[in-house]
Amino acid sequence: MKALAEDSDHKQRHQHHEPMPTSGSALNSVAFSATLHCLTGCAIGEVLGMIIGTALGFSGLGTIALAVGLAFLFGYGLTSLPLLRAGFTLAAVVPIALATDTFSITVMEIVDNGIMLAVPGAMEAGVGDVLFWGALSVALVVAGGVAYPVNRWLITRGKGHAVLHETGIHGGPPTKLVAVIAAAAAVFGTTVLAGEALSSDDQESHGGDHTAEKASERAPEGHGGSEKGSHGGAEEPDRVRGLAVAEGGMKLELQRAELPRGERTRLSFRVISTRTGRPVRDFQVEHDKRMHLIVARRDMAVFQHLHPRLAGDGTWSTSIVVAEAGSYRVFADFKRGGANETLAADLGVDGPFDWKPLPEPANVTATAEGYDVRVEDARPGAGTEAELRFALSRTGRPVQGEPY
Repeated sequence: MKALAEDSDHKQRHQHHEPMPTSGSALNSVAFSATLHCLTGCAIGEVLGMIIGTALGFSGLGTIALAVGLAFLFGYGLTSLPLLRAGFTLAAVVPIALATDTFSITVMEIVDNGIMLAVPGAMEAGVGDVLFWGALSVALVVAGGVAYPVNRWLITRGKGHAVLHETGIHGGPPTKLVAVIAAAAAVFGTTVLAGEALSSDDQESHGGDHTAEKASERAPEGHGGSEKGSHGGAEEPDRVRGLAVAEGGMKLELQRAELPRGERTRLSFRVISTRTGRPVRDFQVEHDKRMHLIVARRDMAVFQHLHPRLAGDGTWSTSIVVAEAGSYRVFADFKRGGANETLAADLGVDGPFDWKPLPEPANVTATAEGYDVRVEDARPGAGTEAELRFALSRTGRPVQGEPY
């Protein structure tokens, strides 16, 4: 009897709502409203996911996965709650929510997260950085724009939001309010990204191609800007990277030159263009990361390999604990404009310490934790480039290592 009563009540609602338009401005209005409805759920889930993932130190992919999951959760929730409050059973609500929102949210999430990954530094920036919010604002608005024609197409075929329309129940925040917020987000995000682009070192008005810029700045004086030597045009040996704090039109600036011993702290730095005085941001991925930071004591007895994160103001930072005192060298290793670069600066850690002499030349084989490492044909020469080959095995079988 209860089911019959619910069914009768639903039919009465159907009789009082207007039929779904299939063309013209009426269809456009419904599609626009449906898009804003989905965008609201996506935005809530995305913002919460990004905040939680960033605060908990998740990886980029982990943060995206959390944000996508929450976007679907809130998207379905905004559709389901009004139906449940109107007396629909959960068994009836679930297929309606899935049919109404799944395709639209999927399109939005693909576009939104694709933009976040494409904007340099957006995923590395924290929730306290304006770049993060600017990129996310633009990403959500663009995602909504892409989803609009998709929703319109679905409605004309009786799918998507048309399924919800048949129930006569329409919930969620007011359409005009969401539209105003979306417009404000578009203006804010566009302003932020435009400001980032103008201050970036890769603008044409600031020198254009970085490869050409760096080649001219590296050219030895007296050689007419050529990388060839003066002895019969022979090529000079490749420069040794990592010896200078400033090179190739860039310099490494540590936020602090000393760190406490044995305490967890932040090591922050920026790579500055010596020509513009602004932070460099257009780093390329090399070995799965945009920046590799090596912190090594000068006696080579202690070292750490770290992967810092880039903030919106161009500052790289990472958590670090330096257990032993001494004089250290910090190496920032990265790729920019197709060229590998290494800049270095001194770092001190206060406290008593004993210099450790370099060990005697070791064998070409070593065993640790069940793994055997063998260096093959290692004959490097001073001042010349050589290839270092080694084999990793366990119980006599080759082992494929992970990217590092």
